[in-house]
Amino acid sequence: MAEKFKFSRKINRLAELLKEKEPAKVAHMRHFAERHRILLLASFTVLLVGTVGMIGIFNHYMAYEYSYNGKVLGVVKDKEDVLKITDLVQSALTEERDIEVIIDKKDDITFKRVAAMGNDVQIDTSEDVLKRMTYVGDINVKAYSITVNGKHTVTVDSQEAAQNVLTSIRDEYTDDGENVVVEDAEFLENIEIKEVNTNLDNLQKEDEAKETLQTGAVVEKSHVVMAGETLADLAEDYGMSESEILELNPEINPKKLEVGSEIRLKEEAPVVTLKASELITYEEDIDYETVEKETKDLYEGETKVKTKGKKGTKVITARVEKNNGKESTKVPIVEKVEKEPTTEVVLVGTKERPPTIGSGTYIYPVKNYRFTSPFGPRWGRNHDGIDLACSVGTDVMASDGGTVTFSGYKGSYGYLVIIDHQNGVETYYAHNSQLLVSEGDKVYQGYHIAESGNTGRSTGPHCHFGIKVNGEFVDPLKYLP
Repeated sequence: MAEKFKFSRKINRLAELLKEKEPAKVAHMRHFAERHRILLLASFTVLLVGTVGMIGIFNHYMAYEYSYNGKVLGVVKDKEDVLKITDLVQSALTEERDIEVIIDKKDDITFKRVAAMGNDVQIDTSEDVLKRMTYVGDINVKAYSITVNGKHTVTVDSQEAAQNVLTSIRDEYTDDGENVVVEDAEFLENIEIKEVNTNLDNLQKEDEAKETLQTGAVVEKSHVVMAGETLADLAEDYGMSESEILELNPEINPKKLEVGSEIRLKEEAPVVTLKASELITYEEDIDYETVEKETKDLYEGETKVKTKGKKGTKVITARVEKNNGKESTKVPIVEKVEKEPTTEVVLVGTKERPPTIGSGTYIYPVKNYRFTSPFGPRWGRNHDGIDLACSVGTDVMASDGGTVTFSGYKGSYGYLVIIDHQNGVETYYAHNSQLLVSEGDKVYQGYHIAESGNTGRSTGPHCHFGIKVNGEFVDPLKYLP
């Protein structure tokens, strides 16, 4: 205790000695302050009020430049003018775009002190802030990306939309239906759907995303120049500009492409490839065989179908492999004949041909006819032949051998055939429905030259038959058996 008391006395004594040794100048200032205490206090108060006023004026003319993700949007007086709008913007965009919008007040929004003096500085109101932030394009949103082999390719607003895009591609490249069974369909690439945060401007609609996956890649290919091809032709065929082709091929002459040379080109290609295996059931025709049989009922060179051939049908089930809807392989698995084909039988004539010049004997041009009008005066004019009534389509035959000198439409005769028998005699066959010979054809007696009809000036279906001797019509009945 005594020790402690002694130490305290030493401290007090030391303080008294220091006070005794205080410099005179310091002592003088202390005495001055004590005598003018009130004046000094008033001066300090005035200085303090002035400083506070200056700070107030400074604050009045200062503002905050606000940015979103580094993009300057405007100027506000108070940070809270922006921060209190953030939640409202986030909710409004989420509801409007039907997608979760994320605005991080701490990381996404930044402020910078700026001077707000002069007419050039516009201070945003709360309404201005709301508009600027609502329409900014790079607002962060929660979205879903379709990655192909680990690479982001398209971004849509929901996982459901991403799945819809992939399903739509699958549906387009496969043929589910009554006669098609899809065994398997898968993308050759490694495809994943991942949740991501991205800018609102990066989002794609489903149809846009689908098109990107189907055509978004570009591949380089070689084209061999064919005769007549131009740079403009290649540009149009491959969807490139001429300048793009020249950039890939600086060595070519754009005015004249060398035939056989190879040109490097680029074209759109799919980003993804859907490989599908399908079982397809379909019908296929079975061709019929044709068998020829000789007959003495026809002249040499003539043919006639005795039994018309008919195709059969078979049902085939095949496995088809496709890449993006394009068939790569097709292997039949099961075949079943539904209807056997009918063999066609063709009769081939062996009888010696008669001469194609006039013999001087004539036959009636049609069979199964009814005689309806003779040669001579009729209705105030001369009837230059005989009428043989028969149904439309009856075979009209050459009355004798000769050369066809006319086959066509001729006034009141309708469709007409004229044959020159090269002995001063011509025969006329009128009112036909169909002509089977042409001018210059050589025909023999009984040759099928036309089908009877009712064309031209006619009161009913019939064959008008006329004979002209040395340029004058005569009564055919005098020459017919």
